[in-house]
Amino acid sequence: MRPTVDPPRLEFRPAKQHTLFRAFAQCRGNLERDSTIMAPALTSFRQNMASFTAEISGFVSRALFLGRLTDPSRNRGTAEAVKLDGSHTRYDLLQDSGRAVMRHCEGNGKRGFGLNGIQGASAVRLRSSWAIGALIFAVNLLNAQIVADTTGIPAVQAVRIANSIRIDGALDEEVWRRALILDRFVQREPNEGQRSSERTEVRVLYDEHNLYIGFRCWDSEPGRIVANEMRRDIDLLNNDCVEIYLDTFHDHRSAFFFSTNPLGAQRDGIIAANVSDEEQNWDWNGVWDNASVVDSAGWTAEIAIPFQTLRFHDARDLTWGVNFARFVPRKREEVYWSPIAREFGWWGKFRIDAYGHLTGLQGLKQPGDLELKPFVLSGVQRDFEAGRPYERQLGIGMDAKYHLTPNLTADISVNTDFAQVEADQEQTNLTRFELFFPEKRDFFLEGAAIFRFGERFFNPLTSASVLFFSRRIGLSEDNTLIPLLGGIKITGKEGSYSVGLLNMTADRTSYTNDDDELVIVPRTNFSVVRLRKDVFGNSTIGLIGLDKSSLDDGAYNRNIGFDATLYLNPNTQVNGFLAKTFSPDTRGEDAAGYVDLYYNDDFWTLLASHNTIQDNFNPEMGFFPRTGIRRTQVNFGISPRPRFLDLRQVALFDDFSYITNQKNELEARYNYVGWYALFQDGSYWLVLLNSNYENLDEEFEIHDDVNIQPGAYRFTNVYSEYQTDKSRPLSGLLRLRHGNFYDGSLRGYGIGANMKLGARFTLNLQYERNDVKLSAGEFSTNIVATRLLYTFSPRLFAKAYVQWNSDDQAITANFLVNFIHTPGSDLFLVYNEEIGTSARSLRTNNRTILLKFNYLFHL
Repeated sequence: MRPTVDPPRLEFRPAKQHTLFRAFAQCRGNLERDSTIMAPALTSFRQNMASFTAEISGFVSRALFLGRLTDPSRNRGTAEAVKLDGSHTRYDLLQDSGRAVMRHCEGNGKRGFGLNGIQGASAVRLRSSWAIGALIFAVNLLNAQIVADTTGIPAVQAVRIANSIRIDGALDEEVWRRALILDRFVQREPNEGQRSSERTEVRVLYDEHNLYIGFRCWDSEPGRIVANEMRRDIDLLNNDCVEIYLDTFHDHRSAFFFSTNPLGAQRDGIIAANVSDEEQNWDWNGVWDNASVVDSAGWTAEIAIPFQTLRFHDARDLTWGVNFARFVPRKREEVYWSPIAREFGWWGKFRIDAYGHLTGLQGLKQPGDLELKPFVLSGVQRDFEAGRPYERQLGIGMDAKYHLTPNLTADISVNTDFAQVEADQEQTNLTRFELFFPEKRDFFLEGAAIFRFGERFFNPLTSASVLFFSRRIGLSEDNTLIPLLGGIKITGKEGSYSVGLLNMTADRTSYTNDDDELVIVPRTNFSVVRLRKDVFGNSTIGLIGLDKSSLDDGAYNRNIGFDATLYLNPNTQVNGFLAKTFSPDTRGEDAAGYVDLYYNDDFWTLLASHNTIQDNFNPEMGFFPRTGIRRTQVNFGISPRPRFLDLRQVALFDDFSYITNQKNELEARYNYVGWYALFQDGSYWLVLLNSNYENLDEEFEIHDDVNIQPGAYRFTNVYSEYQTDKSRPLSGLLRLRHGNFYDGSLRGYGIGANMKLGARFTLNLQYERNDVKLSAGEFSTNIVATRLLYTFSPRLFAKAYVQWNSDDQAITANFLVNFIHTPGSDLFLVYNEEIGTSARSLRTNNRTILLKFNYLFHL
């Protein structure tokens, strides 16, 4: 259910219609001159009437309504409005869903009356025979109105202006006063359904080229505003920040996302309905302008979003879905203009069908269809291990974006380059399966949601299996870069069909791996075709096809699949897929299937799933670390909100997995029992009790010269993690792991510290260690990571990322300077170095220095 926050519906109707009451109205004094009479009433009107429907006939300017009942027993009377020109017009006031409590206002020796509060009620009740009130409707002053349909979802009409606005964060232009103030924000956290504790005002304007949104974030303690992030695309939820959601196709399926904080940082993305934060496309980078100002009353944000950045239907009069949000980290307060109920679950803010409506957008022109971003790259590279001299690197290339339709986009890349991409975070592998590393390259990240095919939900200590894993393109199995000649990607939606096409060619190359073996990689073409259809509201069914073909020797690997996501109700869904692979050297036993039932709300979580992956299932473009299995998983949890120990919410859960081979012989059994305690200040404490059973049919090397022998192993260990409030200048993380491990023991710990020195400098330190004792031997692993970030402005930052992994016996250093010289265009300076630590002295293995410049053209 939505929170009970829907305001009443007020209508003005002709006097001949029957109403609940009639009142005699009259107006004394010149309201045009006497602004002090209007101001209190208008302010109160805006504060308390966040949603109403007004139908007005016969007057075109301001008027003050004053009334009393002539027949109290029947709640009836006569109503009359006095307009500014002195004429009188008769009206009936129908108040069919609310109760009004009125406040007396004074000003300049004259009397006026303002609305003090309106709360939902089933009928009108008047406290006395006099129903004293004031409803001020400023058509010429506001040129916008808030309206609501009978569902209670709010809507706002944008105001069109003739000239553009200078974006400086001040909101001091006269045109901002023409926009109606949206200020009825409702809490989702910590007190669901209550009004926001800090007043927030939003105004919406537009002109021929831009949508303008202004935020006034009042703050009772402006000295405690948290603002310490300026870098683009950084997560801002640990800062004071505001968010904008725009469902420009109004199909409740996807929305553009924009966010900023008091320092003017930018974060944007394209979100999909009803999926988790990790599945959203946060790597989309739109071109938009913004500025923020902090003052003695709080802070303001002024945002201009070019229509060229957005995509929308061709229509004379558009209606978009919209929502606005504000976060106050010191209170852990999360408020929305269109309320988001807790019962929507953890990711309720992605319930796009719960957003409000933005109306009044008329005469918008579709943006240009073509964007070109050429780049030039120059630098040097040296392989010290091979004894080679410095090699000059010089390259040019092009990234292009062509809008085939308003919602279907083709991305083209020539001489694809990812020099600016940050290095992977080091991991320790204490399993016999491949580790998962996330994709970081922009070309593959943008629009990635359409290509997702695989498990929707999985154990928190494992990785989901997916049929398409884009890191298989341009990266070898040991993460060596393979040059990409270029490719094309088409993503978008036409009607109820979502479409994804990808074709990329990797060049032939060779390299020496960690075992000093020469690896020859043939020129290879990668293709993906994805089609998904909307059915039954938010449900979907889809198809996918993948092809990996060598252009040198004719080898291939192909996959096909069918999947579906069916919503039984807003909190319950069924997901599943069937897939099959084709390779020249395998026939039969090459299919996989998966199905789950998932329920989630603010209190309950239930997941039941089963998948089977046959022995010869071989998706070379996917990520399936384990094949030849059948797995059944059940996860059950509750998340109460206790009122003690400063707790906000506690999740208690049990996750059980049972894995067999294709002959139904038990291979593994995992049971994770634990709790996740979220405190009011944003800190959390996670505890897991892990009970494991492993039946190994062959030995595996867990570390150099340490092999675990075949056999059955039962072992139990405990994992605990505590994270302090990330919004503070100094925050910390502590991880502990202790217990049995196969036929021995495992003791591990990790510590982390994040220091924010003002708004510009951030230092992050992490250390992780595992001590393993087994019958076959003992070993320790160590990972040290240091990340430094200095932000000169939202458009210029420098960062360094230095890591040491004792398993790899190497220090990797990645330095990057990024200057956004114009919106959408960058200058990168990159310095990468790897230093070997196996010898008694440090030795440089390789070094790269690059300068890359690109520029975005809109045609």
